[in-house]
Amino acid sequence: MRRFLSIALLTLLATGSIAPSAPSDAQPEQTGDAGRIDRVLTELQARGDHLRDLRCELRFVEEDRINLTRRTKFGRIRYLVRETNPSFLIQFDRTEVDGILGKREWYLFDGRWLYEAIERIQQVTQREIARPGESLDLFDLERTPFPLPFGQKKETILQNFTVALVPPAQGDPPGTDHMACTPRPGGRFHGKYDKLEFFVRWDIHLPSRVVVTRNDGLEISTADFPDLSDRSIDSGVTEKDFAPPSAWSNYKHVVEPLEPPSP
Repeated sequence: MRRFLSIALLTLLATGSIAPSAPSDAQPEQTGDAGRIDRVLTELQARGDHLRDLRCELRFVEEDRINLTRRTKFGRIRYLVRETNPSFLIQFDRTEVDGILGKREWYLFDGRWLYEAIERIQQVTQREIARPGESLDLFDLERTPFPLPFGQKKETILQNFTVALVPPAQGDPPGTDHMACTPRPGGRFHGKYDKLEFFVRWDIHLPSRVVVTRNDGLEISTADFPDLSDRSIDSGVTEKDFAPPSAWSNYKHVVEPLEPPSP
């Protein structure tokens, strides 16, 4: 989970429906799947542009089809928009690995450092993933727990991915558009993962499920937000919600700064 969950998650936006702003240059209206994709990405961007904070439940599943293992984690996330990078705290209170219960885990990001705390080994690992003043790319799986499709611009998504609309299927979250994003050959995400999927809610224009497929389909990670709703958005999350948990006080602390930039 450290690779995929090396950080994070979530952004949504203001309570109620927010109409996307009109583009500065009028474009011909698209129809069919292309038109639907354009509308969903426009609404997703509009939501992210207005989001202040978020809190909701989180269910995270990792499937390893090489070793035939399945890990399911249950917890919650708090997310706060800040000037450069967001802050977030993901706390897993319960973990099931092939039917065996595990202990707590935390992932806390303060805009520069990611703190990964594991109760099982009594250790906090503090990793620097952004330099002072550097904006973090929330799609970068090497530096975030899973891609954050909140706050991303439509133009950025289309530049880096081929986006397809997938027909509804049994087991999909209800009331969503299923968007499959494949990294463009030669782009900065090509080779990092095979496919990135968002199930975007029709009512709040935010994903209630994110799926990442890697290693030729042999590694699949799924993040579900089962209670995500208008009440989850802009509920009054503050900096105080990101204080390090008291359980960490007796843990071993390891610090891993970024390498100095090349001259």
